[in-house]
Amino acid sequence: MFLPRGIQRAARRRSDLYETSWFQPLGFRFSGFRFQPSGFYNVMIIFEHVSKVFAGGVEAVSDLSLTVEEGETLVLLGTSGSGKTTTMKMVNRLIEPSGGRIFVDGRNILEEDPVALRRRIGYAIQHIGLFPHMTVAENIGVVPKLLGWRHEDIQERVDHLLGMTGLPPEDFRERFPRQLSGGQRQRIGVARCLAADPPIVLMDEPFGALDPITREQLQEEFLALESQIRKTIIFVTHDVFEAVKVGHRIALMDNGEMQQLATPGELVEKPANQFVDDFLGQHRFQLALLTRTVQSILPREGVHEEKESDTGEKIAAETGRNLSARASLIDALDLFKRTGLRQVSVYDGENYIGRLQKRDLTMAIGRVMEGTGS
Repeated sequence: MFLPRGIQRAARRRSDLYETSWFQPLGFRFSGFRFQPSGFYNVMIIFEHVSKVFAGGVEAVSDLSLTVEEGETLVLLGTSGSGKTTTMKMVNRLIEPSGGRIFVDGRNILEEDPVALRRRIGYAIQHIGLFPHMTVAENIGVVPKLLGWRHEDIQERVDHLLGMTGLPPEDFRERFPRQLSGGQRQRIGVARCLAADPPIVLMDEPFGALDPITREQLQEEFLALESQIRKTIIFVTHDVFEAVKVGHRIALMDNGEMQQLATPGELVEKPANQFVDDFLGQHRFQLALLTRTVQSILPREGVHEEKESDTGEKIAAETGRNLSARASLIDALDLFKRTGLRQVSVYDGENYIGRLQKRDLTMAIGRVMEGTGS
């Protein structure tokens, strides 16, 4: 990824901070993420007994304590009025906490200048908020320009982000927001929040205003982008299916209190209380299929039975008739339905790891049905 030298130096200074991690004595422990790539072990955000009381005594957030790891996507899930958006907005001080402490990258946010804090935190919202009188390139380059980046660096960064979000720079750089579709405007909003390469990104129901087809497409693009940018992301949604799809962990909130903090699989299979159980409702079977991965049901004896160089496996990969190890059982079921195949190849990245038989998938779905009482 292109980064100006000043940003590279800042990144190195940030990594040096963790060599003498001040937060280690706090005793935080982390486990159970969807995956843990290299560098996924540093705390980036800490909430310590945080509360927010609005005028009139309305308590929007009550005694919230949690941590978000570097590179993790934490989803704040809940109904309207649950406190999820208030929680997110306290991170960049769009809303000031009434009590407790919030640390971002090792620093107490109340001891920082709010404007400087916001410039190093990306922010994407449901209604995007593009400036209508600015071109796409100007919209994306707003924060880097405020930070004093060179014009050449800004243009290079703009083109890089447009390409990363699937918008050819030569076609979109000089367009105005009115000349874009809803999905294109949302992609520009995501590119803008990444423009200064912030370590943290806040996303407030970024796909909530889109039609179902575009919404699902952008969710898939977000997952692909997530693995490339490796940011710490707080993602707010009221949609439980979106939450289990995009989150490494989910914090389910109600009436200002966190009801459960868990991986998607743990949330679905081990609800902490009656509220969580009721919130999942009749969707537990579908959610269980979403949270189970292909790799979790891949027969052990099938792994490594073929090498990646095998001609048949290469053809399958090139024609889209293969599965990612992280694909859900629903993804697998859809592929079998579309192709009519009896077995498909499974890849971990570019590495072939085995074959999934249709009968093995069918048996696994049967076990899920029994486990969820469906």
